[in-house]
Amino acid sequence: MNQFQHNHTADLSASLSCNSSVAATDADIAGSGDAGGIEIGSEIEALVQRLLRREEFQTVISVASDLITDHPDSLVLHFALGTAYSNLGQALETVHHCQRFIDIPSDATTETFKSANLRAVENNLALALKDLGLLENAEEVFTSLLAKEEDFVPALINYGNLLNDRARLPEAQQQFLKAIDIEPDNALAYWNLHSLSKDRDTARSILEYCLAKDPTNELANITLAGLHAFEGDTSHLKKLASNGYRNNPLVRSIEWILSLPELPQIHFNRWALFDTAVARADRRRPMYEFGVWMGNSFRYLIDSFPNGYGFDTFEGLPETWHGLPQGTYTSFGQVPNILGAEFITGDFRDTLPGFFAEARPKAGLINFDADLYSSTITALTHAAPVIDDKTILIFDELIVNRNWEQDEFRALMEFCDNNNLSCDVFAVSLFTKQAACLVRKTSAEPDNG
Repeated sequence: MNQFQHNHTADLSASLSCNSSVAATDADIAGSGDAGGIEIGSEIEALVQRLLRREEFQTVISVASDLITDHPDSLVLHFALGTAYSNLGQALETVHHCQRFIDIPSDATTETFKSANLRAVENNLALALKDLGLLENAEEVFTSLLAKEEDFVPALINYGNLLNDRARLPEAQQQFLKAIDIEPDNALAYWNLHSLSKDRDTARSILEYCLAKDPTNELANITLAGLHAFEGDTSHLKKLASNGYRNNPLVRSIEWILSLPELPQIHFNRWALFDTAVARADRRRPMYEFGVWMGNSFRYLIDSFPNGYGFDTFEGLPETWHGLPQGTYTSFGQVPNILGAEFITGDFRDTLPGFFAEARPKAGLINFDADLYSSTITALTHAAPVIDDKTILIFDELIVNRNWEQDEFRALMEFCDNNNLSCDVFAVSLFTKQAACLVRKTSAEPDNG
């Protein structure tokens, strides 16, 4: 089976980076050997084009980076580098080279090349901005692109994912359905569409359509097997396990869910899980969030609470994690401006001891989005005084990632063991890797809160 492409760990959405060899884009490199400046030579241009078509992106970067210092206005080189970085998920570099491609004026020798590849570059630019968390900027690029190229399927799919990220689910559905109307056999459109499902039956039906279009989609096969297992039919999951997928992280996540004393509610996007969690929370209390990034989840949740506290460095990951370099998920030092929010900036190890040294109100809900074990266990340990058996705990990356048992999951299990707590998981979302739970003392002890 082929695994869907997704360029970040936040969810399992399938994004489409455009390059000269992606058939769905029709974005074949066009133009003569003069495109992008004859000074780099038609033979070099032809080499770069061949490497792109063969998806040898690291080699493209090596060759084009050596040339671009001497040829800073080469459209071919900026196209090649923007495309390569986009397919490798390196968003900052993608933004730079795609924007340069757009800004460099064309002439008679480059107009054909630029016009033939502009929509692919704009798609990759918007996708990179989305991955950087700059959702408003990404939406501006997508809407401008689709105003000119309304039937461009990769942009429709990617824009649908962006709208999902912004909790605008009916609009996201419109984009996915339009992509399917244009390309009825596009399996990725169906895959992303299933994330908008409100129940398991709907999700199962959409996934069956997805697999009818592409039977090799690994995530769809495993997710569908999981949905069957949640209904009591584990034969599909056992077959996958016997065919070499027993150690697959999504399979392991499904098996963990099945091992719980009671099957939790199954959701398919973060907003549905948030709604379920909020409905069970004591909304007279404040909310807390550890790992704020751009504040999208915080902004959604705080509407249900009187006030909230958010903790982040706003400088990104403190260390490499799942192949993502240190600094990924930075907000570039910008702290969100959200009514009712108090943000405490800095490393958890520096800020949490002082913050929780003072008496703080019990939490109605806490959203843990710190990703790493080290950050999550630090947050849990210091937040213990505001957690009781009414506090809803949400973990944004509890399951599905490659080593999920060693990240937030490990921190939660360790916190429960150290504090004699049981964990009642009442909602999960495989697509967004989340889980919501309550923790309770496993033996009768006086409540000092």
